[in-house]
Amino acid sequence: MAKGLEARRHGRLRAIGAALARIEAGDFGWCEDCGEFIGSGRLDFDPCAPRCIGCAS
Repeated sequence: MAKGLEARRHGRLRAIGAALARIEAGDFGWCEDCGEFIGSGRLDFDPCAPRCIGCAS
């Protein structure tokens, strides 16, 4: 159980780091796959989301 929790924490830290890199690059809020705006509702729910809802599905 502790290993699973540690893996989730590590994954979340990677997602946060990637989101911060997108902010620095000026790419935050744009889908990595299709290039469309992710949408404020999705970003409000998960600011680390790298894909729009269509590409994430």
